[in-house]
Formats: sequence, structure tokens, C-alpha cells
Amino acid sequence: MTSADRRGTQENNAHGNARQYIAQNGNVIIPEPPEEAGRRAKHRKQVAWGLGGLFAIAALAVFYVIKIEGLSKESNDLARHGPELKSNLVASQVSAYIEGGIDGEEYDGTVKNAARTKTTVYGPHIDITLGNVANGTSLVTKASITFNRLQSLKTCAAIGGQVITSANYQFKIPDNQRPVPPAKPFTLTKTISYEVTANKHDRLMLTVGLPEIPDGNSPWLGVVDVTLEHDGGQQLKIGPIALVDTGANSEFYPADDKWKIPDKPADGCIEENIKLVSEVLKTPNVVVSREVASLDRALRHFKDSPTGQPKEDVPSPFAPNPTKNPPGQSADDGPSAPAPVDTNVYR
Repeated sequence: MTSADRRGTQENNAHGNARQYIAQNGNVIIPEPPEEAGRRAKHRKQVAWGLGGLFAIAALAVFYVIKIEGLSKESNDLARHGPELKSNLVASQVSAYIEGGIDGEEYDGTVKNAARTKTTVYGPHIDITLGNVANGTSLVTKASITFNRLQSLKTCAAIGGQVITSANYQFKIPDNQRPVPPAKPFTLTKTISYEVTANKHDRLMLTVGLPEIPDGNSPWLGVVDVTLEHDGGQQLKIGPIALVDTGANSEFYPADDKWKIPDKPADGCIEENIKLVSEVLKTPNVVVSREVASLDRALRHFKDSPTGQPKEDVPSPFAPNPTKNPPGQSADDGPSAPAPVDTNVYR
């Protein structure tokens, strides 16, 4: 006789639609009603969400503790050392012009150990307005002037003598780089100490020229770049700038916004100078000194109308008029202001 399968499902006729399951070991398993199973699943989900929320709150609390500790350390450091000071050095304006006030001496070049007479020399000045819009002082520790071009203008008249004028320029062009013939690019460097305080603008003046100028010397024309080293090795590059000096020729020299030109210049001299100045003025983004711009005008005007040149109204730079303010100096002897330039203000 075959035994009944105890694993099968058996109906409980006493309870109508109730079911029971008999496991292999003979235990009777009564399944959970659907309503109870739903409540239990919902409870498990709520527990899971609650634990997740607790973990999130704990993580947020740890984050804020770390943040507060960092802010506290920063506040303590600020209290001990003060705010971090930073500089932001920029060149807000650059101009170039010839101005007096350079210490110099005159002596007879043909006499050994000749007596020297103190004098004041006119020469090229590079006028840089520096801005430092920041909370820390900026310190300039080194200045360099790189000559990309240096060449003598044609004098157009043979004038010379025995007098030599020495000038105490900040940057002195060495003998092996004299402008005749044209020199290769070279750099002059000088250690300086110049501060621009926080949230201020200040002016830095640089002078450059030949340390000794023989009588009759023609003016030189140059194109330079300036590099200022500041605040631990940072570099501020300025330029190019077109400069010209006075020379030492009584027939050919600049004065204010005019130039003295010989009445009867040597053949081809005016044309050669026009070509040289034109090449300099074609330098991309060049800042042009007042005297370079006025030289270009004077040479072209002379070529077009040689008999119409001003003569008597051109003052000599070798005998400065003490009643006349030099370029850039205010009439009331107050602080000097940047002299105007004809073209290109450095941006």
C-alpha cells in the first residue's frame, strides 16, 4: 500500500481556504498572511532608511568638526602671523624723454690729469609709473635695460673740439658697445631697492647713456626693453621703448619739441637719418620718446622745406636756462609729473 506524500499541500477542511505545507522533516509550515508580510517588509525598509539617515548625520557631523578645526587653525595662524600679504606689480604708464639733472664733469681730453669742472648733463630718462593694487608691499630688487638696437645718427656737420663731458648715468653704455657701428643686442643690469607700497602708484626713473661724450659726438638712437625683477624672482617686462640722446654737437641736437639741424647738412645726411628713424618707428608696439617723435617731424620738414627751419628759437641743451622747468617738472616746483609723449602709452 502506497504511503502519502508528506511534502504535499494539504487542505484544512476545518478552516476552509487555509493551506499548510509539510516539510521533509515532517514539520508543518503555515505561511504568513499577505498583510503581515507587507507590514514586516515596510518595517525593514523603515529601519534601513533610519540607519542610512543616522550614518549621513554622523558623516555630516564629522565633516563640520574637521571644518571647524580648520577654521580654528586658520584663525589662530591669522592671529599669530597676520593676513597673508601679496603684491601685484604692474606698469600703468611709461614715457621717455630727455631731462637735465644728471651729475657730470667737463675736462680737456688732450691734457693728462686735466682739471674737471662739475656740470649738469641732459640725457635720456625712462619714466615708469608702477601700480601695486594689493595688500602687500612690492619690492623691486633688480632692473635691466636691453638694447635691441643702438646706432649713431649722422651729424650732418663736422664739429668737434677738445672738451669731453662725463655723465653719471644709472646705466652706462660700455665702450665696446658704443653706437658706431651699430652694436649687437646687449643688456645692462643694476641691483636696486625700490618699494611700491600696497594699493599705491609710484614712479621709477631710469637714466641711460654714454659715460663720456666727446665734443662733436652725434646723438645716438636706440630701442630698449626694461625688465624689473621683484618679489622673489618675478619679472615685469616693459617695452620696447625708442630713445635718443642729446649728443654733443652744437649743430645737431634736440631741445624741447624741436631739433637744431645744420643750415647746410652734408649730402644724403638728412635722408639717412629719416630712414633710420623710420625703421625705429616701425618697431611693433614701440613707446616713442618725445624727442624721437620730434626728430622724425623735424627731419621730414627740413627735407620738404630746408630754408624754413627755425634757427634762433632753438635753445641749447648745453647751457640750460635755470628759469625754465625741465620736461616733466611742474611750474610750482612740486612733485614732477610724467612728461607727455607723442605716441603710445604702455598698457
